[in-house]
Amino acid sequence: MPLTPFRPTVLLVVSLVAGFALLALATCSNDASGDRRRCDLCGMYVDRNPRWIAGGTKNGRPVFFDSPRCMLQTLRDRRSGLREPWVTEYYAQRRRPAASVRYVQGSDTIGPMGPDLVPVDPVRAETFRRDHRGTRVLTLDQITPAVLRSLDARR
Repeated sequence: MPLTPFRPTVLLVVSLVAGFALLALATCSNDASGDRRRCDLCGMYVDRNPRWIAGGTKNGRPVFFDSPRCMLQTLRDRRSGLREPWVTEYYAQRRRPAASVRYVQGSDTIGPMGPDLVPVDPVRAETFRRDHRGTRVLTLDQITPAVLRSLDARR
């Protein structure tokens, strides 16, 4: 039985399937380099959903954290070199400078690393604390190493 050459439609279908597969693989990353972002403190992948993402800069390059907790632990380490820290505000889901929000401690809202300090607009912080059974509303300057350690105790 003689072999028949490929028909153009078969070749076209195979090419389209391969092209779509490559396109799907190319869009699976968080940044232009093709690498998924990892938390600068714990190494966990940073979620593509920005609900908890925090960040800043180190040596002029952007760094990301999977939660406010990891960013705050890094910020409290004076040797870390973290500059221009920011968090994702809970309600608006937008980046805000870390010093411009309030942090609710002890709420029933759990972050990707467990209990976290939830960044909330100052106008809504007390309402969030009441609605989510938080224990305290803190400014950035009030977040001490002891406050951060207390989050570990709640795990």
